[in-house]
Amino acid sequence: MTLKKFSFDEIKNLKGKTKKSDVDSLTDKDITEAVLSDHDSALPTEKELEEFTQPKDRNKHD
Repeated sequence: MTLKKFSFDEIKNLKGKTKKSDVDSLTDKDITEAVLSDHDSALPTEKELEEFTQPKDRNKHD
């Protein structure tokens, strides 16, 4: 597999193929069904959810 490095400026100019309207139209039910059908995805347990914390602030790259 070949890896390609990108600068922050290059990343800012990349255009994705995802349509915002498609993402906005997803319901919670749609997302849950997709997660449950994805064998590579694991839903966190209640205990794991309780262990989540707020991420630390990082320097922004503008």
